[in-house]
Amino acid sequence: MKRFSKTVVVILVILIFITAFWAWKGELPIPWPGGENVEETESFPAQEESVTRAESGLSGTDTAASEEKVTDEQAEESTFDGISGENGYAYGLLTEEEQQLYLQMLQAITGFERDVELSTLNPDLLEPVFNSILADHPEIFYVDGYTFTKHTLGEEIHKITFSGQYTLTGEQVQERTEGIEDYVDRALEGIHTDMDDYQKIRYIYDYMIEHTDYRLDAPENQTICSVFLYGESVCQGYAKAFQFLCGRLGIPAVLVTGQVKNGEPHAWDMVLADGEWYYVDPTWGDAYYLMGDDDPAWQGKTRPSVNYDYLMVTTQQLLRTHRIDNSFCLPECTAMADNYYVRENAYFESVDENRLTELFARGYEEEKGIVTLKCADLTVYQEMKEKLLEDQKIFDYLKGDGASAAYVDTPEQYTLSFWLE
Repeated sequence: MKRFSKTVVVILVILIFITAFWAWKGELPIPWPGGENVEETESFPAQEESVTRAESGLSGTDTAASEEKVTDEQAEESTFDGISGENGYAYGLLTEEEQQLYLQMLQAITGFERDVELSTLNPDLLEPVFNSILADHPEIFYVDGYTFTKHTLGEEIHKITFSGQYTLTGEQVQERTEGIEDYVDRALEGIHTDMDDYQKIRYIYDYMIEHTDYRLDAPENQTICSVFLYGESVCQGYAKAFQFLCGRLGIPAVLVTGQVKNGEPHAWDMVLADGEWYYVDPTWGDAYYLMGDDDPAWQGKTRPSVNYDYLMVTTQQLLRTHRIDNSFCLPECTAMADNYYVRENAYFESVDENRLTELFARGYEEEKGIVTLKCADLTVYQEMKEKLLEDQKIFDYLKGDGASAAYVDTPEQYTLSFWLE
């Protein structure tokens, strides 16, 4: 019978202890009651958006994406601090645990990191937190989803690691960032310190719409790059670019997603102006997009490039044509103080002939070519149409003996537009 010396026994005990310790840490694939150590990896691409040209019924899905992926070496060598670098509305709605996870995932994404160990063992938290990051950070234009790996011992998860799905290399991100900065410098040249929030918002709304064409085949059209680098985009690009510009001006903004009245997916924004939340839809602010090139209302008429029906509107006004599908709660927007028509003295709570005279006179003086007014509710809207159109009082405000009353009405928003020709 063989005998072991005390020294050998001590060594065996130490080896057994070390093996058991590393097995507990999850570093050795040794058997565990109920099964072997396994790793499960799941990928979650960003939600693909169908975009629509609402009034014409044209729709399509953006599938354009760069085939060049960041390599492990580039990920280690490249860092990108982000353009805004601040957390927003969606972050503030998260629990303390989710906020910690948000910051970990955000740091991993902006640093092009891979397989980052997260503080949570609950994989169900990743998707809502990831969506919150994208809702707050339009400057993240180089990630289209993420993967995570569950490290398990038997049925028990003991670690989760996270990686972004990067569509661009660090060098490509830097090149695009320089182009974005050039655009932003030009776009914000007209901003001055004595402007209030409404004036700043209207300025960038006008600038962006006038420098962007709605195109389904626009490159990188789910990101700010489409607007800032190519001057072409779809609703997601418009909304993220507008959110980005608001952030540069210190105006809180958040991406909102949902559907429009024809059932097509859509994206727009919610902004905080002078202490109140409002909705803004920059895509529907593009008059060419909203009505289409072939709309008979435009034929032979001076066409405005910007539509203001969805600049600083309430929840009630928005829901006449939009449906909100955000995964996080949004406040009820009720303020009207910074609504475009209120600020421009074109909002009517009654048929006021003196104010109508002033409105049309101002339109001629400023050579707008078109005057638009908004009614407070359906009753005022119907009374305004009856007075101006059925009773033909519109000719009291139009110049010229041979003037014709050419107009467009938008029943959903109680607005009437008249050409001054």
